[in-house]
Amino acid sequence: MINVAFDAKRFFQNSTGLGNYSRTILINLYKYQPRLFKLFLFSPFSSDNYSFLPDKHSFSIVHPHWFQYFFWRSFGIPKDCKKHLIDIYHGLSNELPVELVKNPKIKWVVTIHDIAFLYYKIDYSFFDRFIHFLKIRYSCQKADVVIAVSEYTKTDICKKFNLSPEKVEVVYQTVNDNFKKTYTKDEFQHVVNLYQLPNQYFLSVGSITSRKNLLSALKAWKGLPTEYQCPFLIIGKPNRKYFKIIKKELDLYKEIYSNKIMFRNVANEHLPIVYQNAEVFIYPSYFEGFGIPVLEALYSGIPVITSKTTSLPEVGGPGAYLVDPANYEEIKEGILFFIQHREQRKHAVNKGLEHVKKFDAQVVNGKLVNIYQNLLQ
Repeated sequence: MINVAFDAKRFFQNSTGLGNYSRTILINLYKYQPRLFKLFLFSPFSSDNYSFLPDKHSFSIVHPHWFQYFFWRSFGIPKDCKKHLIDIYHGLSNELPVELVKNPKIKWVVTIHDIAFLYYKIDYSFFDRFIHFLKIRYSCQKADVVIAVSEYTKTDICKKFNLSPEKVEVVYQTVNDNFKKTYTKDEFQHVVNLYQLPNQYFLSVGSITSRKNLLSALKAWKGLPTEYQCPFLIIGKPNRKYFKIIKKELDLYKEIYSNKIMFRNVANEHLPIVYQNAEVFIYPSYFEGFGIPVLEALYSGIPVITSKTTSLPEVGGPGAYLVDPANYEEIKEGILFFIQHREQRKHAVNKGLEHVKKFDAQVVNGKLVNIYQNLLQ
């Protein structure tokens, strides 16, 4: 049995984004390869919430002593890897612990999601950008294998950090199994009632930051003929500075904003129903390392409007309507295209459901397992 340890801080602490990535990776390894690996979760903070684990007793959870909390994740983990006879350590969120002398008995893997901080400085402080750069550069140098979540991200990090392409493997993300379920009418109605959702709505999911570009989506919606202005449901954690810009835009049409632009906090378990009930998914992000909301929308069987930049054409596939994210007229035309052409809408959805097969959990998991096994040969 192979002992594999993971940086599980975000597994326990983050309810979205990197947390979902971590949980999906670990749950699929447990589900599809229960006898091949012994899985260790290295987390700097103890947690009473083990609801994410399919079987708590099948995972070994490792915490530092209380006085090590602040430095353990960066400097203390190598010692605990040695103690627990770890064969492979996988940093799931852009970083690996620091070693003065690399332990040759442990293989090191790091997943790099994106390097957006180099492009969209407005969303990051100078200190955060500096730390991100140092951590990723060090981790890419130290790792035996670097995993990129898309071909675009692979090209990007090879260029920015002078990496050999042979050192970088592309392993796509996949979605939570809840996005593959068929829900009953009662389950749909429960979610609709709980969040006070209208019968029809456009949908945007993702953090509300300048990079995600909600502003262009709102301008596109505002430019629609009145009869096509379905309510616009927006789900995501707002960046305070960028949300002021959004609020300023919304103040220009307050009479519509009050009942047609809706911001909601939606629990993860209800998100698939919210997707499946939507008319169109709108995601004109300027920059993505992957773009998991696009994949969630495709799995949910709804048409997708997204950007022709970075990884989004790769993830959106042939059924997605691709736009210049800075051109809200193009986004508006995409919305009208899917509303006015029902056959084209159906065709796009079918293409999307075919496209997502390359992101199937067993396919993604199988590639990760091959990487681990090849490292130890």
